[in-house]
Amino acid sequence: MQPVRIAAGDGARELLVYLQKELMKADASGEGFTVNQEQDDGLIAVECSRKEKIRENNPLIEQLSPVLADYLMTAYEGMLLNRIVKRHYGYLRPDERHAIVIIAKKKLAENDQSFFDTVIRIRRRNLVTRKLADFLNHNNHIILEGFATFRMQEYVKELEEIMDWAVRQYLVEREYQEFIRLLTCFVQMQQPKFHCVHVFAEKDSSFSIYDENMERISDHWISEWADDQADGGIKEEDLLISFLISAAPKQVILHNVADIRNKELMETVIQVFAGRVTVFQE
Repeated sequence: MQPVRIAAGDGARELLVYLQKELMKADASGEGFTVNQEQDDGLIAVECSRKEKIRENNPLIEQLSPVLADYLMTAYEGMLLNRIVKRHYGYLRPDERHAIVIIAKKKLAENDQSFFDTVIRIRRRNLVTRKLADFLNHNNHIILEGFATFRMQEYVKELEEIMDWAVRQYLVEREYQEFIRLLTCFVQMQQPKFHCVHVFAEKDSSFSIYDENMERISDHWISEWADDQADGGIKEEDLLISFLISAAPKQVILHNVADIRNKELMETVIQVFAGRVTVFQE
């Protein structure tokens, strides 16, 4: 079987090391492949060939394709994501597009994916592997960037869906940060009604609030605030953040934070009262 030449441009050295390592793992004998670097038509290329003495029970293409697919999905992922975000969201600022690409990359790389996400990831890999196998069965020379650009359209569509998700996540986060900014400005404009407020998280998800003299203040303030609401469907967490914003204390001390199930609530308090919050784990 003819050797396969892979043009990888500036990434040839990295690809060479990757193939030497992964193809050795793919072949039980550890001697099934030779991987060499050469100069080919002005491009740096990597050559893979099956050694003559090894019987081809597993053809080169079958073992090379999944290994090369993993490399492509890693090495060219950033290039493809940047192209997608520029093509579909070119109206955003460069820094915004950069932030969105980072979100998409984190999504692609996260290890604690759901079963459904894991299945989708495997399907993407199989998709690229099949495309590579089809191409290499008819060609013994491949230019990786060209293949990623013109032969991976189905994979690119998958990345576009992830990019759409990343954009939604970014916009939600941007709106949240704007909300935090407005709350912070409001608190800074308020006249502090307490020097210090202690917030104790209870195991039943409720909160107990005390002043600097450790006198309970939550019952009076929260019930007074709740009386102004149209119905009784107010969450304990909503009451807490509303009380703190209205009271605008100079210092907020959070106790038993391990019992706060809503970590976003804690982060909101810490951001809105930046520099005023002390956290205790007890």
